[in-house]
Amino acid sequence: MRILISGGPGAGCTSTAKLIGAELGLPVFDSDTFFHKPTDPPFLEQYSPDERRQFITAAIDATSDWILSGSIATWEIDLPTVHFGVFLDPPKDERLRRLELRERERYGSRIDLGGDLHSENTDFMDWASAYEDRSGTGRNRNTDRAFLVQRCDSFVEIKHCKSIFDVAAEIRDFLENPRSTTRHHS
Repeated sequence: MRILISGGPGAGCTSTAKLIGAELGLPVFDSDTFFHKPTDPPFLEQYSPDERRQFITAAIDATSDWILSGSIATWEIDLPTVHFGVFLDPPKDERLRRLELRERERYGSRIDLGGDLHSENTDFMDWASAYEDRSGTGRNRNTDRAFLVQRCDSFVEIKHCKSIFDVAAEIRDFLENPRSTTRHHS
């Protein structure tokens, strides 16, 4: 069983993937692990595109079943067959609220005006807030969604902002009953 879970920053991809992975006994890989070098604070340096592809290919080739969370739509990677694609697309205001909470939990007062991470956080939040409206080849809603539709045998889009447990239950139902190549939930 191979599953891709994608969506915008703050959509809950990583948390949802970890929950589903624990429930199903599947290894979970997060795209940020392959995109960003480990730094303190995190997310300041990126691996090269070749390094990303090499790292992610080695990880997923080491096991036949896995869950991959995050966005890899622009990585130009040759994936094996992916059985299930899940696109988490909560309302923008909810996604950004979650993202702000996550950033506050991670960095505390460092992101406040005058804090050493204020500028980086402001730039990140501005970038993240444009996810739904951005176009072109970079990371955005249309690119991430289209990647899942094209690459996955079955696809579901979850647009609500229910609890992670409700979303996980909906995903488990989808995994057990994919019924068609594309399903949408509102």
